Amino acid sequence: MSAQDAEKQLRVLSAIMKIHHSIGANLELEEIGRILVAELADIVPSQGSAILLFEGKDVMILAEKGFQVMLGKGKFTTDMPALQHIIETKQSIAAGDIGNSKAAACVPAGCAMNSMICTPVIVDDEVRGVIHLDSMQKDAFTDEDLQFVELLSREISIAIDRSLRYSRVKAMAVRDSLTGCYNRGKFDEDMTSSLSCCSRYIRPTSLLMIDLDWFKAFNDHHGHPRGDELLKHVTTVLARCIRLCDKLYRYGGEEFAVLLPETGREGALIAAKRICRTMEEQQFPGADSSQPGGKVTVSVGVASYPEDGATNSELVAAADSALYEAKQQGRNRVCTVAGQDR
Repeated sequence: MSAQDAEKQLRVLSAIMKIHHSIGANLELEEIGRILVAELADIVPSQGSAILLFEGKDVMILAEKGFQVMLGKGKFTTDMPALQHIIETKQSIAAGDIGNSKAAACVPAGCAMNSMICTPVIVDDEVRGVIHLDSMQKDAFTDEDLQFVELLSREISIAIDRSLRYSRVKAMAVRDSLTGCYNRGKFDEDMTSSLSCCSRYIRPTSLLMIDLDWFKAFNDHHGHPRGDELLKHVTTVLARCIRLCDKLYRYGGEEFAVLLPETGREGALIAAKRICRTMEEQQFPGADSSQPGGKVTVSVGVASYPEDGATNSELVAAADSALYEAKQQGRNRVCTVAGQDR
């Protein structure tokens, strides 16, 4: 072995040790990706490097560094020929002339790649992602570079497997087990962070408290298992009524909450009325035999920051007060803190 080869091998071993030390007990996937991409770029000279993870057919960019045209701005799927080949064979692709290889279809428009390495990240015998490197030079990567990336992929697989398991457990901890929407603990956490940001940047936010009308009548008539099915159905309808940036929580029992960032009172009223109208128009199995008017309806209380409350407890109390007023006025309606039916 030449002195140059020995030096390179030492660098590789040092990199692996450094990766283990840097990751340590870290379980956050994004931080692991950032560390791995940085170390990868230090060992293998390249213009761009990335770790891509698969979510069904979608490709998520976990971490990237040095792209002329950032991969994160493109739309990537596992249907691309290069990725399909890797998924089917569980083998790397190393191209010294991309234009004449299976990887050609994966090059973003305007990106001057000529060499590429794509190595599978395998978890539980399934390809869950790839490590990607590219260069503007032809034949930029050596066999030793490929061997290092494949060695690194095994280290990444272990870290990603551990992180994915942690992510699943973490996700379960903030979700309601029946409906799948966020739980009360997550609500309290998000309210704190949301109002902190609103206070700092002087931005509005609004809260909707939503209660199913006559839910006890439904449970008494149909039994609790059917009541649980109704709650899951209601959750699906509510989720369709709100924006992607809004958050839906099961606050307790048959009561739900929706946090509306960057939304003042008028916007919150529009959202609340849309929820009320959609629920009344929806056909719920069993409603015709147990609910007044044969419909499952909701009452909604609306409160907005800062005019209705400056703290978590103040805003929740204001929304609860408005919800109580909506109940008192006959249900199936929206009320603000002032009590008017809108």
